[in-house]
Amino acid sequence: MTEQGLDFALVVFHGIEAAEEAYSRAPREVDGVAWAQEIAFVEHHRHDRLAVRGTFAGHYVDADDAEAFIGPRTAEAAIGGAAVGAVLGPPGFVVGLVGGGLAGSVSEEHASAHNRSAFFDQVRAEVPERSSAVILMAPPEHVDAMVGALDGHGGDVVRHSLTPEAVTALQAAVAGSPSAAPPP
Repeated sequence: MTEQGLDFALVVFHGIEAAEEAYSRAPREVDGVAWAQEIAFVEHHRHDRLAVRGTFAGHYVDADDAEAFIGPRTAEAAIGGAAVGAVLGPPGFVVGLVGGGLAGSVSEEHASAHNRSAFFDQVRAEVPERSSAVILMAPPEHVDAMVGALDGHGGDVVRHSLTPEAVTALQAAVAGSPSAAPPP
């Protein structure tokens, strides 16, 4: 992917699954076009948690801030809940164990670190919580085609012309993800 003449665009939709729904309602517009192989979907959940899946800058990105839900807090809360529940006998023990584990996993998920990089920081800034987006970094004509295909599906377009430095920073942010290029 060349660093010259690239745009970064998002079509932002209100609702966590709205971007994928809009994309699926536009199959005639997206079938067989180059940009359809270059997009990723973003979900911005409560508590500033992001999920990004799809192709970005030639890499397949599958990142989810909300995946860290089992850890020390989960175990501590499960043991504490089981101890308190044990006072009520075997059924109380089980309810305490499960309830404590669930409460601990929610606490663990909310306390875990967010993905941070130029890519995630940009997406977090552009997509409001409880919203989703279709994102693309590509030549302007591919971005025009994506915007046109998703026009009329209820999304708001956010578009930036990128400097070579910005392209490099966004590419570096996803460089550790697997290549999206088909095998030779």
